[in-house]
Amino acid sequence: MHIPIMDAARAARANDVSDDEILDVNTSAAILRWMETGVLPDGIPADEWERWIEAGCRRELHARGVPLTAAMLGHWARSGTLG
Repeated sequence: MHIPIMDAARAARANDVSDDEILDVNTSAAILRWMETGVLPDGIPADEWERWIEAGCRRELHARGVPLTAAMLGHWARSGTLG
């Protein structure tokens, strides 16, 4: 049985992705935690999180008025607290 591979379904090759399209490890971990659990870091409204995701995780993200860093998101991904 032959299963055709559709061009649109192929993953991008590493050399086809620019550095500005690759997320850091901490941000990636936070996104994975959210995708797996549906839980957001405390203090971040769901609509704000969604806008941040839609913007490619490139704009500022705040929790209770405090700007979050990638390190803070990584800490949340590992521990459940923004730390």
